[in-house]
Amino acid sequence: MDIKEKEQELRAVFLKEKEELKKAYGEILEKLKTEGDRLQVDLRKEYDHAKKYVKEHPETSVGAALAGGLLVGLLIAKLLKK
Repeated sequence: MDIKEKEQELRAVFLKEKEELKKAYGEILEKLKTEGDRLQVDLRKEYDHAKKYVKEHPETSVGAALAGGLLVGLLIAKLLKK
């Protein structure tokens, strides 16, 4: 084989690989879009569920927020003392 034949062979291989990479990239993008859409639907459902729970149990929600705030405050105070 001479250099021209090797060059043509390499070009053919590179073109084939390029097409395969484009195809794989497109498939990955489609999977990511599908998964992103699914996650968005799931997050919306969880948000609506949490919103409904807070409306039905406002005192529990305020208590949980208060406890969480106190815990975070204590942790920050402890970290700042060091």
